[in-house]
Amino acid sequence: MAEERLNKSGDRRGLSANSRKNLDKGRKSNKRTAKDYSITRIVKDMLDDPASERWLEVEDKGKQLTWRQAIAKRLLIEAARGNAKVSSELLDRLEGKVTQPVQSEGEIVLRVKYDDSN
Repeated sequence: MAEERLNKSGDRRGLSANSRKNLDKGRKSNKRTAKDYSITRIVKDMLDDPASERWLEVEDKGKQLTWRQAIAKRLLIEAARGNAKVSSELLDRLEGKVTQPVQSEGEIVLRVKYDDSN
């Protein structure tokens, strides 16, 4: 009769050839994290790349603008033309969002009930 193998804890966890611990031993570690795949991270990295002339206004072609500069200029133009959504976003980013005061009339009662069944 074959002797049953046990780990240090006295059970068989991690002893199977297909356990995650044993499968990962032969692989090279993948150093990428979720942050590397974030759309925000990718866009931030691209903002300082040269903007494609195809997307620039006629008067900006040949000026070698970065995406950051092209987007900023477009936002300002749209705000100046009266686009309320763009104006609102610009003001929120530049000045900070206006805090909305929370008001309450009357008394606030907070009741906490503890469960003593444990």
